[in-house]
Amino acid sequence: MPEISICIPAYKNPYGIARLLESVKAQTYPDYEVVVTDDSPDESVRDAVMAAGIPGLRYEKNPVRQGAAGNWNRAVRLARGNWIKMMHHDDWFAAPDSLARMAELAGKHPGTDLVFCGTWQVTLKEGRKEGKETAAKEWDRFARGISKEQEALIRADYRNLFLGNWIGAPSATLYRKTGLEYEPSLTWLVDVEYYMRLLARNPGFACTAEPLICIGVSETQLTESCKRDGDLNLYEYGFVFREFGLKCEERFCEKLARIGLKYRQPWEKMEAYGISRTLWKEMARQKRKEELAGLVKAAGKKLLQKGRT
Repeated sequence: MPEISICIPAYKNPYGIARLLESVKAQTYPDYEVVVTDDSPDESVRDAVMAAGIPGLRYEKNPVRQGAAGNWNRAVRLARGNWIKMMHHDDWFAAPDSLARMAELAGKHPGTDLVFCGTWQVTLKEGRKEGKETAAKEWDRFARGISKEQEALIRADYRNLFLGNWIGAPSATLYRKTGLEYEPSLTWLVDVEYYMRLLARNPGFACTAEPLICIGVSETQLTESCKRDGDLNLYEYGFVFREFGLKCEERFCEKLARIGLKYRQPWEKMEAYGISRTLWKEMARQKRKEELAGLVKAAGKKLLQKGRT
């Protein structure tokens, strides 16, 4: 049995798959298998996988489309390794020793079920040629990694992940295969909810802020549409809020109230989650104050620039 299963839940994007598999082939860590589950309506991903020529790779075409979380779960169910290295088709290993370094981190902390690293957030521009899609080009990148303060917050109480996803995308993680699955009713917070359940069972984790994984970011991704969907955000934050019994903690109530205000949700919806009218009014006042400060700052910059010209 392999020690690590690299699970790749794919949907279209053959160019991203090819880039990812090339980075897999370059890894110096030897004890892994690759599992690809394909939710695509065509054979483009299959062709890219076969062309990669990775020995022992297992490719499974889903007979019925599973959706995002369902496809993740199918890949994990097929995995034979002790550890799961989820890799999404937009992402890739940043260096040949990325997997080895994550495995080494897990080995140094045998009591943990979760390891995660920093990432390069790589902005991609979609490629177009004569009306056809081509490989996306890298446009810009910046490093993203957990701070000491954020790490301390999660170690103190894993529920603080509700305040911010400081772990990162699933591709930034390596976790022990425990039988836990991703919640299929979630889209935007599916990773955060999974991390919280994993840490509820075993709060220990190991991490490094060093970017070992590249996360491809583009305007066509599902996550971009999720950011703009107020009803989805309120439903998913509310789902996690209720699941982990967060209404007894002020910081979590404030977070949910901010989500409601950001997406202009009525207080009646927030009341259903236990948000008091007093808190709602206070958070609304704070939001207006922050918005006003932002407008003043922007106007000051504009005047300063005009004075220089």
